[in-house]
Amino acid sequence: MVNVFIIHSGKDYQYVKNNVEPYLMGKKDNSGVAADLECNANILTLQSGKQSNWKKDARKKIKMAQVVIVVIGSDSSEASKTDTMGWEVRQAFKRNKQIMMINRASYAIPEYMYIIDRFTSQKKVVAKQQSLKEIKKRIDDYANGRYHIFSQQYESMKLDDQLAQKSELVDQYKMFQRSSEDLVSRRQSVNSFYISVNSALVSLVGIVIGLTDMPTKFYALLFMCITGIILDFSWFQILDSYGILNAAKMKVINMLEEQLPVTLYEAEWNVMSDKLNNKKYVSFTSSEKRVPIVFALIYLIIASVASCILFL
Repeated sequence: MVNVFIIHSGKDYQYVKNNVEPYLMGKKDNSGVAADLECNANILTLQSGKQSNWKKDARKKIKMAQVVIVVIGSDSSEASKTDTMGWEVRQAFKRNKQIMMINRASYAIPEYMYIIDRFTSQKKVVAKQQSLKEIKKRIDDYANGRYHIFSQQYESMKLDDQLAQKSELVDQYKMFQRSSEDLVSRRQSVNSFYISVNSALVSLVGIVIGLTDMPTKFYALLFMCITGIILDFSWFQILDSYGILNAAKMKVINMLEEQLPVTLYEAEWNVMSDKLNNKKYVSFTSSEKRVPIVFALIYLIIASVASCILFL
C-alpha cells in the first residue's frame, strides 16, 4: 500500500472526503464516477480534536507518506494558508516527498507552491497539476512495479512499425546492459579507494600508538578515529546509492527483456531466490556495506581504549 497524505484547506474538506479519498481507494466518488477497483492508496488523516498538536501530527504523517497531494481550492492562496498549507508543503519538500497537485479549477497557484531552482535560480512549481485519474494511475503503477519505458512516438506506432524497430531496441538493451556492468566496475574502484585509505589510516594509528606519549597520543588517535568514521560513513552512503542505482537499472533491463524472446536476468534472479534450493542469497551491496561498518567499529574501539587509558 502507498501511504498518501492530502493537504487541503477547510473549505475543500468535503471535496477531499467525498471525492478524492474514495476515488484513490477504488470506490465511487460523490459524483458517481467509478474508480479502478484496484486499491493501493492508504490515506493518512490528521487526528481530530487535537488542534494544538496538528503540526506534530502532520509532521509525523508527512514523514510516513510516500505521496503528498496538495488540493488547490478557492481560498488556497489566502495569506492565512501560508502558515497551514504552506507549512505542510514545506515539510513535504524538505523530506523529499513525491508531491502532486490537484487544482479544482483554474485557481492561481499559491506562492508557497514555488521554490527557487538551485541550478537556474528561477522560480518553479514543486509539483505539476494532475487530474485525480492521473494521480491514481501513478500510485497504482508504482504499487505494481509498472513503469513506462517507451516513448509516446513508439507507443503510437503501428505494430509493423514497432517490429521494424526491434533491432534498435536490442541495441539500446545492449547499451543499457553495458552501463550496468560499468556501474559495478566503478563501485569496485570506490571500494578499492576506501579500503586503501582505511588501511593507511589504521597503519598510521599503529605508528602513533608506538611513537607518541599521552596526552598527545590521545588527541592524535581521536582525530584519526573521527576522520576514519566520517570516511566510512561516506563510503557506506556511496555503496547504498550504488545499490539503489543498480537495482533501478536491473528493473529497466527486466522491462526491456519483456519485449525480447527471453528474460535472462529475471530467470537468473528466480533461480537465485528460489527457496527450494535451500540457499539464502545475500546481495553484493549488503555484503559490501559490512566492510565500512567493521572499519568504523575498529575506530570506535581504538578511541574508547585510548580514552580509558587517559582518564583512568
